[in-house]
Amino acid sequence: MVAILGVQRALIITAVLFFFGVIASYLLRRGIILPGLFHMVGLVEREHEKELPGKGALIFFLGAIFLMLIFKEQLIVIGALCVAVYGDAASTLFGLRFGKHRIAGKKTIEGVLGGILVSLLFLGVLFEPWIALVTAITGMVSELLPFDDSFTIPLTAAIVLTLLL
Repeated sequence: MVAILGVQRALIITAVLFFFGVIASYLLRRGIILPGLFHMVGLVEREHEKELPGKGALIFFLGAIFLMLIFKEQLIVIGALCVAVYGDAASTLFGLRFGKHRIAGKKTIEGVLGGILVSLLFLGVLFEPWIALVTAITGMVSELLPFDDSFTIPLTAAIVLTLLL
């Protein structure tokens, strides 16, 4: 969306989607079944997020909003979102499938390495190889910080890209 519409328009759309997401979450929590949405939330929701339906998606959208409020350059936002979306998803999948060495709670070395690899593949299309590598490593290692990685990953990646470009 950022690549097509630009940062400002994407920010507005993301904020509107976040607002509707908060309303939907509230309705679901109150027991009002929204066809389709109830089933979709149930599929992607983690056990510790059940007290707030759609919590993971809401936090991701909030992280994206902060990212777009702070960083205005389109390429930096796109790069940071690549690490946040693809790297974080790969980290989870690699960690679940191959994870043997736990670090920072539920995270694994294998998951972080998988996230770095996938982030590098996407960032390599956008940036010089060394910039892509440094961004992928720092973005995914920031997942280990004691904050929600929906904030740490994109913000760290955006800071690194800002410093390197």
